[in-house]
Amino acid sequence: NGGGGVVFATGTPIANSVAEMFTMQRFLQMATLKAQNVAHFDAWAATFGEPVTAMELSPDGAGYRMNTRFARFINVPELMQIFRQAADIQTQKMLKLPVPDLRGGKPTVISAPCSTELKHIVQSLVERAEALRSGQVDPREDNMLLVTTDGRKAALDLRLHDPRLPDHPDSKVNKAVAQIENIWRDTTAARSTQLVFCDLSVPTGGQGFSVYEDMRDKLIARGITAVEIEFIQDHDSDAAKLQLFRDVRAGKVRILFGSTQKMGTGANVQERLIALHHLDAPWRPADVEQREGRILRQGNTNAEVQIFRYVTEHSFDAFMWQCLETKAKFISQVMTGESDLRRIEDVDGAALTYAEVKAIASGNPIVIEKARIDAELARLGRLHCEHQETSYKLRSRVRHLCDELPRLEHRLEAVRHDLVTRQDTSGENFVMIIEGQAIRDRGIAGELLLRRAARLRGTRKELLIGTLAGFQIVIADNFMGGPEIVIKASTTYTAKVTDTAHGTIRSVEHTIQHLEEVAETLTRNIADTRKRLTDTQAQVNLPFEYAARLAELVQRQQEIEDELDLTKNHAPAELGTDMLEEPSVAEPDADSLRESYAGAGF
Repeated sequence: NGGGGVVFATGTPIANSVAEMFTMQRFLQMATLKAQNVAHFDAWAATFGEPVTAMELSPDGAGYRMNTRFARFINVPELMQIFRQAADIQTQKMLKLPVPDLRGGKPTVISAPCSTELKHIVQSLVERAEALRSGQVDPREDNMLLVTTDGRKAALDLRLHDPRLPDHPDSKVNKAVAQIENIWRDTTAARSTQLVFCDLSVPTGGQGFSVYEDMRDKLIARGITAVEIEFIQDHDSDAAKLQLFRDVRAGKVRILFGSTQKMGTGANVQERLIALHHLDAPWRPADVEQREGRILRQGNTNAEVQIFRYVTEHSFDAFMWQCLETKAKFISQVMTGESDLRRIEDVDGAALTYAEVKAIASGNPIVIEKARIDAELARLGRLHCEHQETSYKLRSRVRHLCDELPRLEHRLEAVRHDLVTRQDTSGENFVMIIEGQAIRDRGIAGELLLRRAARLRGTRKELLIGTLAGFQIVIADNFMGGPEIVIKASTTYTAKVTDTAHGTIRSVEHTIQHLEEVAETLTRNIADTRKRLTDTQAQVNLPFEYAARLAELVQRQQEIEDELDLTKNHAPAELGTDMLEEPSVAEPDADSLRESYAGAGF
């Protein structure tokens, strides 16, 4: 198809890693990548990315570590210019789809306390991780993947780690059960439905502990009938799933459990959905988007819905939401394309709620405040950058208008002079001097113009032909556009070389006879330019309206960082178990952001 005719369509072109943008470009823009000498990933990464070292929660959830990751992206305008040659991005916000409103404007985070048993489990994971780092354990017996899996399971429910451990009344599973029951009772009349997502525990058919079956039994004990609760894993065939989805849409099944893989895509059950529950955090931001896309969807008859995210304090939940935050940073920028910044490293858009979840999971109220301040500071920082960029563009526009105004005035003066000196060539008064010979026949004059234009084609030269109405008539070849007629006096005008002799001479006469219209247009342009210059000059020196708030946030951020004393924790080995009680979270760019604003006078 000559390199065209193929369309890639996806809701999540970048699901997990920014490297996926390079993959999409390899599919669709290999010739462009080769032309830019970035067809290999190493060259692409060296051009558009750089490593960032920052403090983050360690995977065992108990301490902090300095980690270097590929998390800052440079030359962003150039990258987006290349990517958007093949990508037409339309977000839900751009399309303004008729989807229900989210209560509170963002998901509700429900935090469960960390039990004594969970603290002991987390400490045992710290010891296992330390043994792996020091080489005391054969990786075939234990490895960080197993440590991570055990930590995630314990954060969901202690009994997934060890069935003999107790069922704590305040666990996030029990909090979810209570929340589901309350919504079920409140929406009985409308027979509204709910979705529950859980990836770490699936139905076992009584062969072991299952969060699915535990929650189902507890809901039944609270008065919900068994026929109103279903697991999507029990419906394997396409026909069975279609019938299940019909029952959910009809309100027969009011609580549906499932995993991201089974229920994250293709589950069109939004008609009566009133609430969605995240029992655990998936690995990819796209998975969160796909989950929540089940309820924030066209066709939902509820005007307002709720989304709940359940986290356990001092557990792997904090690390999981931090991973989502890191991965979501750039994805949001790519999907919106609203930023003109050359570097992207701040959390924005959808990622802000991940930062709040991470802070709440840490259990420290000061960290929660820091997450909110960092989020607002990042937002105001982008507004400040946009204000500076706008001011620069306005100053450039003022310089351009100042240069443009005298040019227009000079041309208007020249046109008015040409109007005074113009001779009448209408009707029988037509006479054109070509190479010293007076031509009174318009057809002959046009034919002579055509012949000379044909000889001049492709030469990039110009040739003085003669005069008409007191104006010099010149044929100039502009190569790509072919020959054109230039009419010279106090200023210059252009006419077209058409396919016919009469058409060509009419074009020349029309240009000369309608100089009044040129003068009128210039007069309007001058008035408009003067008005734009006045308006633009008034906007150039407007101060940043949020400057005071920005300075206040920078000061409060410094106070919090001093109180948390983030600089003393540089490695997991230096951290004791007391960090379980008051962990802290450091945003990667706090210092650089503060320094940049201090340099700007805040």
